[in-house]
Amino acid sequence: MNANRIETGKVYEITIGRNTTTVKVVSVERRVNGQLVFDCLNVKTAKRMTVSDAKRFRREIKTAKAAKTEQAKGGKPKGMLSGLDAAHKVLTEAGCPMNVREILETATQNGYCQLGGATPALTIYAAMQREIAAKGANSRFIKIERGLFAAR
Repeated sequence: MNANRIETGKVYEITIGRNTTTVKVVSVERRVNGQLVFDCLNVKTAKRMTVSDAKRFRREIKTAKAAKTEQAKGGKPKGMLSGLDAAHKVLTEAGCPMNVREILETATQNGYCQLGGATPALTIYAAMQREIAAKGANSRFIKIERGLFAAR
């Protein structure tokens, strides 16, 4: 791995002899001769170690936090509401029962959410049904009749 790509605070897989282990880079120092030295913390044993050869770094390990921020597929775009939150907001503002397709059209027109996939209406419908079944009287939604929902 290129020494310039190794950054403080990130987690990497390194080789020690024939074995590999996971370390978090605590600091990067440049020696007098220009060589980079990496102060690391072994993730498994919590012991500090100094790695002086960047070739020992195999790859960066994406942490759960980094994976969430770099979410390439699925999830909601930053600043948008989730599908259920958008549906609740639309129903509250409308003040009358609506079917799921109308809810989604209004939510996307108002910029509350962006739902991808082949059948976003069915996804929201199922999610609203699950919330009603799980929370009962504490649910944000009421099912008026087949396909028709209102906000509590």
